[in-house]
Amino acid sequence: MHIAILSSSTRLNRQSHRVALALQQNIENQGAHTASVLDLAAYQFPIMEEVLQKLPNPPAGLAEFAHKVKSADAFIFVSPEYNGSYTAALKNAVDYLKESEFNKKVIGVASVTSGSMGGMRAALAMQQLALGVSGYAIPQMLLVGQVAQRFDEAGNLLDPLFEKSMHSFLQHFIWLAEAVVEKKMSVLAG
Repeated sequence: MHIAILSSSTRLNRQSHRVALALQQNIENQGAHTASVLDLAAYQFPIMEEVLQKLPNPPAGLAEFAHKVKSADAFIFVSPEYNGSYTAALKNAVDYLKESEFNKKVIGVASVTSGSMGGMRAALAMQQLALGVSGYAIPQMLLVGQVAQRFDEAGNLLDPLFEKSMHSFLQHFIWLAEAVVEKKMSVLAG
């Protein structure tokens, strides 16, 4: 199973990207699945004017991004909380694609803040986004408060107590993602 992690902060000196890298490392270290980070800061998509399929001249990288999204089996959306919600870059990137890119795929959400709360409102909003694109949002959320004290710039865990939260989130996410992928495979085979 391949998991795409959408790192959705495009800000300078962003800290939420640390969490995306940490999730990728954790998934890869388990050895059962692969993961890749789709960094929206690297893509720099302009404000969406039309969905990809209707654009005569798509922005650079959009077709590649769409292919990576379509070929993923499951997703984790990682976003800082901005004014009570997730980033505009995440909404913009998702809106470029058709609902079918995420249809019947498991989507986990991780919200990141520099404060202590961890971004509950952004996480809830990302779950609504996941449902809006016909994905299966897991009820568990990874809320990462005080991110600079928990992860370094390379995504290495600095706070050993937080490992339990990350492990629990990934355990629930992977369990459901594996079940959905297995069901899809049995339908295709049968």
